[in-house]
Amino acid sequence: MFEKCILRFDEILSALPAPDGPGIVHMDFRPGNILVKGNEVAGIIDFESARGGSSEIDFTKVNRDIWEVNPRTKIPFIDGYQSIRPMLALEQVLPFYNIYDAFSAVVWCKNRGIEKNQTFLQENIVVLRNSVGY
Repeated sequence: MFEKCILRFDEILSALPAPDGPGIVHMDFRPGNILVKGNEVAGIIDFESARGGSSEIDFTKVNRDIWEVNPRTKIPFIDGYQSIRPMLALEQVLPFYNIYDAFSAVVWCKNRGIEKNQTFLQENIVVLRNSVGY
């Protein structure tokens, strides 16, 4: 599976558009880190993993943890995003960043303890398997 992931990574890396950025990316942009009051975002928390990079990476968890769970949220999210700045070519960048994020999560589990993070590890192995059709 590792070799298939590397081949797929190389394949989709070469098809990426120019990156958006540079900027500060959250790296853990998911529902648990978004504070909502009424019908508006009141704040974003947990910047432990934040770093410089391209904003595309933050859409990986938005896609997986929000849009895939509740598809009705995608259009309002994109409309709100486009009211601030142009939308990215998500169909081109998400396959790459899904693999990138899943690999990063596997390393995170190794560094923080595979046994105690087994569920998260397995979730990301599934993402890698799905990314390469394994």
